[in-house]
Amino acid sequence: MAKKYKAVFFDADDTLYDYPHAERAALLACCGEFGINVAPETFIAVYRRHNHDVWQEFERGETDQATLRVERFRRLAAELELEELPFDQVSAFYLEVLAGQAQLLPGALDLVRELAKNFPLALVTNGIAAVQNKRFAASPITPYFQAIVISEEVGVAKPDPRIFAPALEKIGVSPGEVLYVGDSVTSDMAAARNAGMDFCWLNPHGAPVPAGHFPSFIIHSIADFPPL
Repeated sequence: MAKKYKAVFFDADDTLYDYPHAERAALLACCGEFGINVAPETFIAVYRRHNHDVWQEFERGETDQATLRVERFRRLAAELELEELPFDQVSAFYLEVLAGQAQLLPGALDLVRELAKNFPLALVTNGIAAVQNKRFAASPITPYFQAIVISEEVGVAKPDPRIFAPALEKIGVSPGEVLYVGDSVTSDMAAARNAGMDFCWLNPHGAPVPAGHFPSFIIHSIADFPPL
């Protein structure tokens, strides 16, 4: 890898950060704070389904982040018949708790620490700025990145390749000199393809490669990356 690439860019959640752990903690806190009388596992499962759908709409440009924050809880409440659930308050509380969760996936810190000895690194995320900035500030991994790009701050979101522009400019590399590492087919893999970057797909469940995509590497966990 050292002979070909001049920089390595990473997605944040589900690539370096343990987002399911963070999300679960925030959702359980919501259940307690608002007295939600639904089995926790049911509440989490329904939320995750609607959250996934709304983020897909966001990636397609069909909604914005301000709407996304509340809409996922609106759909959850409709399905679970939680008629009195105060969507705006739940959303704000959820994001506040989520912002305090900075758990990393096993091996992430060691990997980034080693890579930073030889490569400039960038972190590129579609996350909500107020949440991601607090999580990154609390994380020991952040100092190893020369550039951090959050979609809400730059006004462009993956899979739009323009999201990489601030990191490319700051580090001084071209897309063809970057290996991008991420987990999402619709945002990360598509963004890398659109930008002309090689892509390392973190694919823990062994999903088939989607038609029209050609990842340069496929790994099952971030701990599998070092041998590359």
